[in-house]
Amino acid sequence: MKKLALGFGLSLTVLAGCTSMPQKDETKANSLKVEFVGQGAYAVAPQQGTVSLYAVDSQIADVPATLIQQQKVQISQVPFTVDFTVPADHRQRIQPPVREDAQIKYYVTWQSDAKNLTGKDAIVIDYDRQFPNVTLNGGKQQIYLRSAK
Repeated sequence: MKKLALGFGLSLTVLAGCTSMPQKDETKANSLKVEFVGQGAYAVAPQQGTVSLYAVDSQIADVPATLIQQQKVQISQVPFTVDFTVPADHRQRIQPPVREDAQIKYYVTWQSDAKNLTGKDAIVIDYDRQFPNVTLNGGKQQIYLRSAK
């Protein structure tokens, strides 16, 4: 009887140990700090714009990216910084749905709400220099801007 109880106790301990293995921590929010930079520091006409964060499965072609978060920002100079706090469950929002082990590609966009800006005041992302890819929890990341022509 002792052997049976001891065997049952050991089996229970082994099984309990397997279920208490650490899982991925999906409960924490992800931080993202994006600095929009140009050719040095300069003032621009005060304007409001929208910075958007998108996500897409990097292994799927020809699908639109999913908007994860947007922030309205007031700027009057370049460079400027935008901080995102991305919810832990953001992967569940991505369409089409992604597998748990999928590699997700993130990028940001900038859209000024001001109309009729000219010269250095009309700023856009410099896609020729670098595509605005970002990584979550990767520290401060730079996105390059240029004057619209």
